[in-house]
Amino acid sequence: MVRVSSFGQQALLIRSIMENQQKVFEGQRQISSGKKTDEFRGLAGETSTILGSRSFKARIETYQQTIDTIRGKLDANDVQIEGMLGAMEKLKETIQTTLANGQAEGFSEMLDQTFKFVTNALNTNFDGTYLFSGAKTGSEPVNVGTLAELDALGAVSDAFDNGSVSFEARIADGVDIEFGILANDMGEGIFQEMLDLYQFDQGGSGPLQGELTATQFSFLQGQLQSLDTAIDDLRQIHVTNGLSFERLEVVDEQHTDTAIFLEKFIADMEDVDIAEAVTKLNNDQIALEASYQSISSLSQLTLLRFL
Repeated sequence: MVRVSSFGQQALLIRSIMENQQKVFEGQRQISSGKKTDEFRGLAGETSTILGSRSFKARIETYQQTIDTIRGKLDANDVQIEGMLGAMEKLKETIQTTLANGQAEGFSEMLDQTFKFVTNALNTNFDGTYLFSGAKTGSEPVNVGTLAELDALGAVSDAFDNGSVSFEARIADGVDIEFGILANDMGEGIFQEMLDLYQFDQGGSGPLQGELTATQFSFLQGQLQSLDTAIDDLRQIHVTNGLSFERLEVVDEQHTDTAIFLEKFIADMEDVDIAEAVTKLNNDQIALEASYQSISSLSQLTLLRFL
């Protein structure tokens, strides 16, 4: 005689329903979140790889933020140095014109304006700090405002109060960049040139106004050569600043490429294939509906119907 075990069949179907419900729930979660799992333990052996990749990516993002800050500083450096170079070139051009004409007109005023322009550039405040003060970011690097005040000092170097250490930052693992420029490194040479011109203009052989004397002509000729040297020194600082900017761009581009790679690498391990997940969810839903129908049919079976 064959026995019909409705209880055993119901228990089996209920377990099947619960399993199918869990599969449907998991499929819905994957589709809504886009992730294979919401817990690292669900990634098995890939957990340490993902954590390491995320840590590396976070470090790169920190470097990129630092690079953005430095880029702004280098841009500001570039603008101010170009301005100073322009002012000094104009002063040189004025001397050349004076020599060519044998006549000085408004030379003292031109010299005074050039000095004030350069001083203001060296005392540039950028984002709440003085750009060329080095570690002393809270104080102006140049402590004089006129050539008369500079002349009153014992030495040109006394006009500078900037720190002795310039800014430096890490932009990649094991890669540091020095991006700060000190005011005295840029200003001492050109301050000395302007002071020499001022002292001559104010001295016994001055003023430099009207027709040039032989002494004045000879002095200005000599100053052109030393002024060229001071301008070249400033131009070299400008070039170095530009090279730092280019280096920064190269490292930043490398960081961008690495970040894109890591993002894809992490996504390949964490993210679910949506098309595959939708297909699987549809199959799981069909299986769940079949389970519901099966237990519904089983619940309608009775011994009377069997007989």
